[in-house]
Amino acid sequence: MNKRILTIIAAIVAVILLVVLALPCYLGVKTQQSMDEQRDLLAKSSFLIIDKQSYQRGWFTSTETMQIRFKPSFFAGIQQQLPDNVRTVLQQPITVVNHVRHGLFAGSIRPVRAHVETELRFTPQAQQILARFFGQEAPVKLENTINLSGSGQMHVVIPKFNYEELSGIKINWQGLDSTIDYAEDFNSYDSHTVSPGLDMILSTKGRASYQDLQFTSHTEHGKTSLALGNSDLSIKDITFIWNDTADNNIRLDQLVNLVTNLQIGAFISPAGNNMPTKINIQNLKLSTSTKEQDQWINSQGKFGFERMQYGNDVYGPLDIDAAAEHLDAASLVAINNKITQLSTQNLNNDQLRAAIVSAVRNEGLGLFTHDPLIKLNTFKLQMPQGLIDIHGNLGFKNLLASDMQQLSTMLNKTESEMDFAIPQAIMENFAISQARALFTVDASAGGAEALEDIDQTIRLMIDSAIKSMQAKGYIQVSNGIVKTHLKLINGKVYLNGKMWNIEPEPETEPDYAELPAASAVAASTSH
Repeated sequence: MNKRILTIIAAIVAVILLVVLALPCYLGVKTQQSMDEQRDLLAKSSFLIIDKQSYQRGWFTSTETMQIRFKPSFFAGIQQQLPDNVRTVLQQPITVVNHVRHGLFAGSIRPVRAHVETELRFTPQAQQILARFFGQEAPVKLENTINLSGSGQMHVVIPKFNYEELSGIKINWQGLDSTIDYAEDFNSYDSHTVSPGLDMILSTKGRASYQDLQFTSHTEHGKTSLALGNSDLSIKDITFIWNDTADNNIRLDQLVNLVTNLQIGAFISPAGNNMPTKINIQNLKLSTSTKEQDQWINSQGKFGFERMQYGNDVYGPLDIDAAAEHLDAASLVAINNKITQLSTQNLNNDQLRAAIVSAVRNEGLGLFTHDPLIKLNTFKLQMPQGLIDIHGNLGFKNLLASDMQQLSTMLNKTESEMDFAIPQAIMENFAISQARALFTVDASAGGAEALEDIDQTIRLMIDSAIKSMQAKGYIQVSNGIVKTHLKLINGKVYLNGKMWNIEPEPETEPDYAELPAASAVAASTSH
């Protein structure tokens, strides 16, 4: 063979060998940059602390070791309500070991920058607790494939388990599988999470379960720290059952606080009413969309379910479609940061409610002074008494901060149009439930009969008010459905096209004491 050809072949082989040997080292350097960026994101989170970190880069493999722990403020408001085992695991430090293989074919036959397998090492105390559920299997499996461009894909798996105690507690967890595709520099990412189900039997206390949870989202960063994009959540079935209502100290507001970082549960069940013995929700769906336009945020949300059994009553379907437009982004960032801070404080509901209202009046003031528009495109809820159908919009025009100190001035700059269709029976039941909270009836004085008299009195009062408003043209009533079109403009309220006037009641109208049912109530409660 020609020596020149042999020289060329040898040179090509040498170049290939050099590339093969040098490329993993180069990719190792690029991989470390990607890992540093991921670690910086963790350090900026509101619930994690990185205590220690080290990175040993090799030619073909590298190892990163971190010790992390949850901040003491993590779930501060509900930590005392968590089981002791869960609280112990959350309080212990966790050692994260990332085993990195860098090279073109580190993950598969597709060229990549690196493939990372993450190992979580728990303290002996935490590991002993987790072993009760997962045995010798790792409670979390995490793999991260980093593409040549710096983008990549994370795959997270929490394996299923079947746990049982002699006390009668049983937990059947069907696992969770989540995939996250992220862009270079983590400016955007798409996620897809599936959890087949969870069934918890709490001995003689009750039961909680869900089936077929699926969550997909697209998130991207805009000009501010607000997360933009869209998300879709669906759950086929959710069930809560309490066998002993006397020992049921979990309220709907607390349940909502467990699953939202906005702490909106502070505005639910303000009187502390307990939930019924059974709640079942079928085919729950939630979707959101948030977009950025200049300095404004436009957001839309849809929520609904096919059927909900709440105690002995059945509701559904529910269909809600609402939107908020022209929201000041800077104010949203400020109030979001403030509410996130509040969620880390151990506040009771009254304190939290007051703090949120204060945050809206201060940090969130700009949400009202930049001509926002709130749209309720659809609100339809089938109730046992009939269908509630509401839609319309509300907005503020040229509102100033000083205007919010006076209700009349604020109303003059408020514009709203709403269509209402509500069954009269629902209005009666709502008024009855509110009135009953104001009465304490002695059971020895015929408590059940007295309550029925109160209910009948409220029904008569509501019926009288509806007939009066119908006669004056403020509302329409058809087949037990009360309908009206509400318009608020220039501080004036129009109902069904007629301006609302607050007039004194005619002297011929009987007062409350003259109603027959009211007299019966007074007689039964005076003993």
